[in-house]
Amino acid sequence: MKKTSARVFFGLGLSALVTPAIAKAETPPEVSLRSITALGTGCPSGAVRAVLGSDGQHIVLLDGALAASAGPGVPLSAQRVFCQVILELDHTPGWSYAVTNEYGYRGSAELDDGVTATVDVERYFTGELGENPVQTTLRGPFAERFVLREPAGAVGPFSPCGAQRPLNIRTAVNVSTLGSATGAGRIQLTPVWGMEVLRLHWRRCG
Repeated sequence: MKKTSARVFFGLGLSALVTPAIAKAETPPEVSLRSITALGTGCPSGAVRAVLGSDGQHIVLLDGALAASAGPGVPLSAQRVFCQVILELDHTPGWSYAVTNEYGYRGSAELDDGVTATVDVERYFTGELGENPVQTTLRGPFAERFVLREPAGAVGPFSPCGAQRPLNIRTAVNVSTLGSATGAGRIQLTPVWGMEVLRLHWRRCG
């Protein structure tokens, strides 16, 4: 499984984010969104919606925040929270695609000394190996806002040619107090602008 580290920007205001231009790219003649399913402790059924752009070059996911916490009196179920979105696309045969997150995530964390928090985003097609475009660890003492973005130029994985398999996007946040018996911490993560804009990258098979 390929893993890459996300870039972390601390104290970066939303006004500093520059909207990337979406250049005209070749796309299949037919692209449609067949279904979307959301599973996990951080996204109850129906909590995530998806909209496919008319140009076939992006998908907008409307979802909420993920939050995890740990410390004295905090149940284990609150320490690791995740949301797994499963997207099924129908498209003209002979094409393969991958997605990237255009704007990334923003969040905040408050961690005592010895407490750590992790953010992990994994993408994979059912039955295939995945990649981790966002993967980072915050270590206490820490009390800041932050922005996470995917490394520039990181694209993948691509869907297998000759088969249309569901795309899985799993986002997880975790807080650990293993380094501090009495410490506590919390982390909250949400898409920048309150929604995820997934850029579709298409290529012809063969």
